[in-house]
Amino acid sequence: MMTSRVFAVFLFVAVLSTGIVYAQKTLTIVRPTDPVSLDPQLETTAPGSWVFSQILEPLITVNQDMEIEARLATSWEFIDPTRLRFTLRQDVTFHDGTPFNAEAVAFTWNRAFNNDPPGRWKALAGPVSGVEVVDEYTVDIVASQPYGPMLLTVTMPYTGVVSPTAVEAMGDDAFSRAPVGTGPFKFVEWRANDRIVIEANDDYWRGRPALDRVVFRTVPEEGARMLSLRTGEADMVLMPTPSDLPALEADPDFIVEGAPGVGVFYLAFNLDRPVVNDVRVRQAIAHAIDRELIAEAILEGGGVLATSVIGEPVFGYKDMELLERYPYDPERAIELLEEAGYTRGTDGLMRDAGGEILRLDALPSNGRSLKDREIAEVLQEFLRQVGIEVELHVFEWATTFSLMRGETLDYDLNSFTWFTTTADADYTMYSNYVSTELPPASWNRWRYANADVDEWLKAARASLDMDERAELYGKVQDQLAIDLPAIPLYGSYEVAVLSADVTGFVAHPIQYILDLFPVDKP
Repeated sequence: MMTSRVFAVFLFVAVLSTGIVYAQKTLTIVRPTDPVSLDPQLETTAPGSWVFSQILEPLITVNQDMEIEARLATSWEFIDPTRLRFTLRQDVTFHDGTPFNAEAVAFTWNRAFNNDPPGRWKALAGPVSGVEVVDEYTVDIVASQPYGPMLLTVTMPYTGVVSPTAVEAMGDDAFSRAPVGTGPFKFVEWRANDRIVIEANDDYWRGRPALDRVVFRTVPEEGARMLSLRTGEADMVLMPTPSDLPALEADPDFIVEGAPGVGVFYLAFNLDRPVVNDVRVRQAIAHAIDRELIAEAILEGGGVLATSVIGEPVFGYKDMELLERYPYDPERAIELLEEAGYTRGTDGLMRDAGGEILRLDALPSNGRSLKDREIAEVLQEFLRQVGIEVELHVFEWATTFSLMRGETLDYDLNSFTWFTTTADADYTMYSNYVSTELPPASWNRWRYANADVDEWLKAARASLDMDERAELYGKVQDQLAIDLPAIPLYGSYEVAVLSADVTGFVAHPIQYILDLFPVDKP
């Protein structure tokens, strides 16, 4: 008896000294890469959003059926074509005790818009110019011109409202690693490239979540992620191995949740680089790639063949007929390269008139998108077969993302997935294809410029007529199929695998949205 008491005291002291509290219900999630940041000012990719969207909440969101749902706002209406008014939820507090109100909303949005440099999501908010406080629980989101997708823009997960008190007390750098919001979970710790821990918010306005704690573990190696699920070390795997899915679906110990997504994985060209600035070279590369093989053999059901630069669930989608325009045809690829002035040598490599080998530098996504490293190597081999030598420059995701966002890009090719997180074509097309929307302020990483496309996208953005907007986006997609600044390879299918005892989780078409509030486990 004495021994048991001594052991109990020893265990109690050990817990206090380490600061570890073993929660009754801990959900462990494994994912391939660490976030860049936990501040939406700096992080606009899914690894960060999966975490900060548990901590920070927007005014409104979209559910799994792509319908708008209220969060920190209770109602909304257009006052005029440039002014959208929100009535805010009352009796909500931030995790640090600060009251949620209109000033907090204005602080969040205006911080993103007025900081130097501005928040990365500012370029995705179109002509929205800021937020005006009407009274303690009413705000107007204001645009500089009529803006068709304005309401859906407010659903972006990056617009989650932050505690002004916390930002001002901590400073931007510290806040980016320990955010404070109103959401169902509170930040606990972040061990870089290892884990992020969040815990239940007992005072959450919708009620306390069922889970006590969530641990996001970073496991870059695909096989190790799946093993952690099978051994019980993890309860959920994000971006699972596609080849494992049929067996997991048949296994009663696991649940496979999936939904057609709004993401498209591209091979993109840097048009500032002289070799790929020649459209014949870009067309040759399109003919050199067996896109159907990538979708069927490499993704193994984890994605679908892309038919446009935006996914089918997105408003404004039009089939670009890429298979008809650019079927897999290595011989045609060689012909186009010869038309562009290259000659194939006895070693199989293309050379220019000066005898220089046709060599391209590629910056591929690595660990951010499904099978991205494997796809990069397959693309390298496809291009080698038509005489193009490709050197892959592979880095961890944060470095790759930073390089892609630079004012200059010292690579001919890059690959990544772009998610239309508002489900409106404007989100993708304006920031990626208008000639003036260049990094680091915006996202035209291919340095694409076409005056007609600029005109159509500006008109579509300003129009409140949905039929007119759809027609304009169709014209843009037709032109992009001709100019080919990027080759869409596959569309996302958002899949998560869970232990069978986990309940309440539903996959979302928008990869960035991971709703853990209704999730429970024994």
